[in-house]
Amino acid sequence: MVLKIEYILILVTVVLLLSILGINPSSKPAINSKDDKEVVFTDFSLFELKVGIEGKKVFAHKAIKHTNYLDLREVNLSDENGHNILSTRAVYEDDAVFMKDDIKFTRNDGLTFTTKDLSYDFKKEEIETFSPFLLEFNGSSIEGDNLEYNMKSKYISADGIVASIVTAIRL
Repeated sequence: MVLKIEYILILVTVVLLLSILGINPSSKPAINSKDDKEVVFTDFSLFELKVGIEGKKVFAHKAIKHTNYLDLREVNLSDENGHNILSTRAVYEDDAVFMKDDIKFTRNDGLTFTTKDLSYDFKKEEIETFSPFLLEFNGSSIEGDNLEYNMKSKYISADGIVASIVTAIRL
């Protein structure tokens, strides 16, 4: 019993045609895998250099460099005037820092305030909060919303203030 080569070729062609017709190609949208992350740093430090004085310093446990901004975690920011800001998370972009979660601002004269979000503009040297804050100074406490602090003039303003002021009487 001899099979002719033509029958084998016809059988292979039929199997091939059935397999091609049996495949149902489906179209799926392409996923953009391009991310803007460039570099991830641990124990990150950033220093501003000025002639004769120390400039601003930023320390972070983790920093992710994106195309247009830095995403910072466990942040400690200080400047030449004795201001210090601690935050859980911050974004540094275009000479400004936007902070979120557990922010504590301290000044070298003892003024401190805590809040949940903060915006610090380096050029204007202004700080703004958009959530409630608690400011403490010499035993006094002030609560309010929308705090604005100009670091040059040391002018502070806020909305909805509730205060407990402690005064000392000297005899």
